[in-house]
Amino acid sequence: MTETPDFKTLDEEVEFWQSHDSADYWEAMEKVEFNVELQQNLLHPKLVFLTDRPTQCPRCQHDLEDTVIQYVTWNNGHPVIIRDVPVLRCRVNGHEYMLEQILDQVEQLLSLEKTQKLQPAETIHVPVFKLEIAA
Repeated sequence: MTETPDFKTLDEEVEFWQSHDSADYWEAMEKVEFNVELQQNLLHPKLVFLTDRPTQCPRCQHDLEDTVIQYVTWNNGHPVIIRDVPVLRCRVNGHEYMLEQILDQVEQLLSLEKTQKLQPAETIHVPVFKLEIAA
């Protein structure tokens, strides 16, 4: 069994794993469990998250433009709208991308909203209907 080295910095660890196969260290790894709360943007369900800003659309290689969207999701059992969220949009095919730093800000805002440490800029009332009344 191959032992994993003790890393002094995160950069050192990243550099190591970029040049080594984790399968060689499988026996030395500890089991880790964690919960993930995925947030889906209800108005832009195909939004892709990127760590770095591309120069062209990663899917079709066309030019990208900066734009803003409304990020709509469920949080703590109710809908939440975040306005003016910057994204990149493909000028030709409409593919949308959000940079990781913006996603971090969205997640921080949702966390603050969940713990009621944030006052909304405005509150709107949304009518809810059941389809059966149209029958």
